[in-house]
Amino acid sequence: MIWPLLALVVAQANVAATPPMGWNSYDCYGYSVTEEQVKANAEFMAEHLERFGWKYVVIDYVWSSPKLKSLDPPTQNAEFEPRLEMDAYGRLIPDPGRFPSSDGGRGFKPLADWLHAKALKFGIHLMRGIPRQAVGDKCPILDSPYTAVDAANQKSPCPWLNHMWGLNMASPAGRAYLDSIFRLYASWGVDFVKVDDLSNPYSTAEVEGYRKAIDRCGRPIVLSLSPGPTPLEDARHVEAHANMWRLLGDLWDNWDQLDNAFEVVAAWNPYRSPGHWPDPDMLPLGRLRVYGPPTGPPNTNSRFTFDELKTLMTLWCIARCPLMVGGDLPQTDARTISLLTQNDCLSLDQNSFSNRPLAGGAHPVWAADTAKPGIKYLALFNREDAAATVRFRLSDIGVADCYSFDAWETREVGNQREHLTLARTIPAHGALLLRIIILKRASMTASEASNPNLNGISYEAESSDNTLSGEAAAVDDPAHKCSGGKLVRFIGLKPENRLRFNHIDAAKAGRYVVTILYMSAERRHMYVAVNGGPPEHHTFYPTGGWDGRYLGWAEVEATLRQGENTIEFGNPTAWGVDVDRIIVRTVP
Repeated sequence: MIWPLLALVVAQANVAATPPMGWNSYDCYGYSVTEEQVKANAEFMAEHLERFGWKYVVIDYVWSSPKLKSLDPPTQNAEFEPRLEMDAYGRLIPDPGRFPSSDGGRGFKPLADWLHAKALKFGIHLMRGIPRQAVGDKCPILDSPYTAVDAANQKSPCPWLNHMWGLNMASPAGRAYLDSIFRLYASWGVDFVKVDDLSNPYSTAEVEGYRKAIDRCGRPIVLSLSPGPTPLEDARHVEAHANMWRLLGDLWDNWDQLDNAFEVVAAWNPYRSPGHWPDPDMLPLGRLRVYGPPTGPPNTNSRFTFDELKTLMTLWCIARCPLMVGGDLPQTDARTISLLTQNDCLSLDQNSFSNRPLAGGAHPVWAADTAKPGIKYLALFNREDAAATVRFRLSDIGVADCYSFDAWETREVGNQREHLTLARTIPAHGALLLRIIILKRASMTASEASNPNLNGISYEAESSDNTLSGEAAAVDDPAHKCSGGKLVRFIGLKPENRLRFNHIDAAKAGRYVVTILYMSAERRHMYVAVNGGPPEHHTFYPTGGWDGRYLGWAEVEATLRQGENTIEFGNPTAWGVDVDRIIVRTVP
């Protein structure tokens, strides 16, 4: 028996060796997708996308429920109505009304076989735990002395869908139930499972339980965890046990959400490895909301501009994220499809290495290396609301002289000579992905913008030396990332809600750089006034949330007088960001 077991271990080790690429039904069909719609998308993928690496076809969300006639949540009442399709052992099976090929107890095997014949792979969505319906029916667990009642942890329900109880992973009944469902999925030919309600809040024991059940089921299966954000403090654990895990909440087609992804994707960059991929979420492009969910205008194309779509694809590809399209493929316009078939960009996602952020803020920059020593990739982004020139020092990637090609447009865009800084004008919310052909190398320099400069004198926002006026208040940092354990919140919205740093010491009069460490889930604006002078407007870009897991930074220049100074933050009409501290240093 050792050789089959060894072969399985090797096969599981090769699961998702590169970021999975495919289609998921949720963004266009919510919780009502049918077999006919799945097949239509699969046929489009097989004909137009499979040769570019797109493989997975994933049925999302409550496929065991009858099709709903509204966009209301698919919850059950106290009598477990509407009933979910379930076998005698408490295992959910497809609704035959929506998936006719599953009738007669065949499950998803006929559909999986049909997809495999087209060289595609098949995936399904699961809710964490065991159906409440199975517990209510006291279903036996296959090949065990236990029942669903023994396996359930009724103190751990899903907070937003009442179909499931959690699993008691300390009990052999919980482990037996997971083994039983994955043996079933393996018999169907499932290649991918997206397990929901598992990574936020993060359930260490259940994550390990799903991993072990997959490893024992006899078939290599990708394990994807949802929803986000997965806690950054669990990064090492999730990297060891899952193939994909969500970094964000559900991503939809609005710029503010995409804008908020930059810092989160960068923060998770160290935790990417073959078989283990941080997942910012599906790509909400193409024809969305054909039938729900109600997150925007129904049955319309993505609200992203084409420049924003290029930004989305560029960031996902250079950060080597999974690529799962959410739109209905047959109804997606040809220009959008062209983004899914660009060989340079897809190769970057699948085959590059040393992918790394080099700058953040308004103009993020990422770089990546390739197996060809003379070729690198450079991605330049513009998060501003107007076109802007983005500059980058080529020596930060070890290049002195090169040709650069626009990877999206497949055209040469210029020759860069020694000691020159690359500069490109990029549209609002746009991106430029460059393939760099190296002609001459340079000594590698350290990127000046990749991390905040912490040299200088640090001043905590919550210090008793400061003046907090109006509603501005010092609060505990929920994730313990702030230097003093607290930060100042509720700055702005009214003229009186202000934070003033007093006793800012300057050894001599002159220009100083003020680095602001802050937290925000969205782009916000604040005014900074020095020594009671006229307030200057500054933009603060999202840092990834309000939960304290991600801190961002911004730099402003200020003219200080010798001795003590004040620096005040506020916004009379809109909320500002939460401030951790500032660091003041002289201008070089």
